[in-house]
Amino acid sequence: MRPHSRYRTFLLLAAALLLTISVLSLGLKRAPVLKRVEGLVVSLTAPVLQGLHYVGRTVRGVWEGYFTLLEVRQENLALKRRLEEYAQKEVSYREALQALQRLEALLNLKRQLAQPVIAAHVIAYDPSLWSRCAMLDQGGDHGVKNGMPVVAAEGIVGRVVEAYGSYSKVMLIVDRNSGADAMVQRTRIRGVLQGRGTNRCYLDYVPKTADVQPGDLVLASGLGGVYPKGLVFGKVSAVSKKNPGVFQEIEVMPAADLSALEEVLVVKAVNLAISEK
Repeated sequence: MRPHSRYRTFLLLAAALLLTISVLSLGLKRAPVLKRVEGLVVSLTAPVLQGLHYVGRTVRGVWEGYFTLLEVRQENLALKRRLEEYAQKEVSYREALQALQRLEALLNLKRQLAQPVIAAHVIAYDPSLWSRCAMLDQGGDHGVKNGMPVVAAEGIVGRVVEAYGSYSKVMLIVDRNSGADAMVQRTRIRGVLQGRGTNRCYLDYVPKTADVQPGDLVLASGLGGVYPKGLVFGKVSAVSKKNPGVFQEIEVMPAADLSALEEVLVVKAVNLAISEK
């Protein structure tokens, strides 16, 4: 007998057996023997079916969870982008607010000066270790000339020492070559405000007998024709009378932060004094 004939005979016998069992199960109305056979089949196949059902449910859950995670991740990315946009908008808003406050302060200063001024931006600082200077974006083409004082909203910055076409160089009051007549507001004691190349100035040539205290404001006296009278140089930060000689050592902290200047005013005339407060 050929192999394929054997397989055909086996399949026919199996089909006949299944048909016989089906007929018997229907005809004998659940005979005890068949019930035992059915119980055995169920006992053998139920765990497998249960396992398949669990695996299918797990796979389905993982598949659904995967898409849920993708959606959550996309939502998180969208929220993160929105938070970054809001953070950047807040930074821009704060920058605009601070710029507005600085410009309002300069406008108030301009009213106090009652003199023609040129608004300018500080664009650079002199990198030299021997000088303390800043560069402005306004120069001779805009009316800036050598010797003109430069002020910020908080107080005096320095004076123009070089005026180019579109730029100008300002020597800050802390420069070693800077000097101007000044006075203590409270007692009207006068001295020369001198730069030392650091972030401080010193009020020189004030006798030890003069009344000067930390916290006193130091103003421009108006003498010498450099700075308008009444503008603030800074505040006395330390006083010492222990040094030899007849003069006391008076340290002055500039009113304006000379290392973080942004907008300034170049004063075109200094023949008028501002009102002191």
